[in-house]
Amino acid sequence: MEKSNEISLEKKIEQALALQQNNQIDEAVTIFNEILSQYPQQPDALHGLGMAYAQQRNFTQATQYLAKAVKAAPNIAEFHNNLGNAYQAIGKINEALSHYHEALRLKATYPQAHNNLGTLLYRLGKFEEAASHFQKSLRMNPHSVDTHYNLANCYIQLDRLLDSVAHYQEVLKATPNHLGALHNLGITLCALKRFNEALPLLTQVSEKEPSNLDALFHLGVIYSSLAQAQDAINCYERVLAIDPHYANAHHNLATVYLHLNEREKALKHYQQAFTLQPYNKTAQHMIDALSGKTHLEGAPLEYTQALFDQYAYSYDSHVKAHLKYHVPQLLRDAVAPFVTTVKEPWTVLDLGCGTGLCAPLFSDVAGKLIGVDVSPNMIEVARQRGGYYKLYVMDALSFLSRHQSEYNLIISADVFVYFGSLAEIFQACHRALKSQGLFCFSIEDLTAEEINASPDYPDYQLRKTGRYAHASTYVHTLSESSGFKIENNQRNIIRYQEDAPVEGNIYVLRKLM
Repeated sequence: MEKSNEISLEKKIEQALALQQNNQIDEAVTIFNEILSQYPQQPDALHGLGMAYAQQRNFTQATQYLAKAVKAAPNIAEFHNNLGNAYQAIGKINEALSHYHEALRLKATYPQAHNNLGTLLYRLGKFEEAASHFQKSLRMNPHSVDTHYNLANCYIQLDRLLDSVAHYQEVLKATPNHLGALHNLGITLCALKRFNEALPLLTQVSEKEPSNLDALFHLGVIYSSLAQAQDAINCYERVLAIDPHYANAHHNLATVYLHLNEREKALKHYQQAFTLQPYNKTAQHMIDALSGKTHLEGAPLEYTQALFDQYAYSYDSHVKAHLKYHVPQLLRDAVAPFVTTVKEPWTVLDLGCGTGLCAPLFSDVAGKLIGVDVSPNMIEVARQRGGYYKLYVMDALSFLSRHQSEYNLIISADVFVYFGSLAEIFQACHRALKSQGLFCFSIEDLTAEEINASPDYPDYQLRKTGRYAHASTYVHTLSESSGFKIENNQRNIIRYQEDAPVEGNIYVLRKLM
């Protein structure tokens, strides 16, 4: 008779579990309650009823029955794991941690418990510990989509972007339409500047979720970086149609319009960006530039870095094709008469090196060519181009303050257009040069008409392009007062703006002391 009761109990539990698996939760609850009315401490029924309540999102009830199941059968790892999940759902973090650890003590090779513990540690911001548990889980169950996704997200938090890519790709191999993985991988590839790989992923997300602002915004970033201005504009405008207060979209849209020389539109969006972000120095600088205001201190570093970080991957093609920019060659030609008698290779500093356009032109002169730029993305492109002994991400004045009498030659192509007063940078270059060292640079020339129009600023002025122009008389006076002799000064067309030539000056100065 006792054996018959055991068989009947076993069948009832199997029946309830089958209903539970078929999502017939109410029917399963009824059977579990029937069992418990006869056998109040039956662990499988207690556990099953707790899991049924968890399926109904009634985690308070779930924890009560799962705790009873653990008490009735304390050595079953799965019971501890599921109780940990229920406690996590109601915010009882310490209790959840305790039961996950107990589950793993009882069953060290339990991938689901490792994944669940990792998920909780991730929520707590303990990303290193979380990653360790996700990794252990995958060693036991390498095909778990959820764990690959969790580990990828964890790597993002740890700034291990490259490591995250492989795990998002594993998720998409198994579930190609996993929106979370498509979205996160797309944005990660965007951050890694792998724009062509990111584009189809975020396009897919945007098609399925037309109101996904994050995807739309990053599509704008991608199109802008690929020099596809109209597509970038469309994306940013879609963002702003959904959220008119999205400050970064206003800012980036303004920058695109500025590159297209649509200054009124650029000013409008810079103003909106600044209204939303009063600390945005880049927007403030461009508002001032487009409004005809000049500042002694020049462009803020935040402006210069943001401008060239966004511009870096299309910079070379843009300046050559649209601006007919050839300042690096002009610098090399200007310095040529003074390097013919060089007996040993020089140490040369490329100040504001950008993407490294000067590197191949000065390779015959430089034994060591050092490059420094405020934009990490420009430095990355310069590194890929090659030719530099060392490259540094740093602003010019900070870098120069650390070096004294080290360089035979300092070159600076199209850099001082982001400076107002040149006094401090001239003094810093003088200190950094060896005796009789050369300093070769370009400026945009401030015209007599501009001086007459704004007589309060006779030395330099901020143009609507966001760039400074300097008077040649100012440069001559400053060169002499800073301890330089002007060896060469050539007036030339240094670029084009809206198909009109921009005149400038190429200088070669020699340190006298």
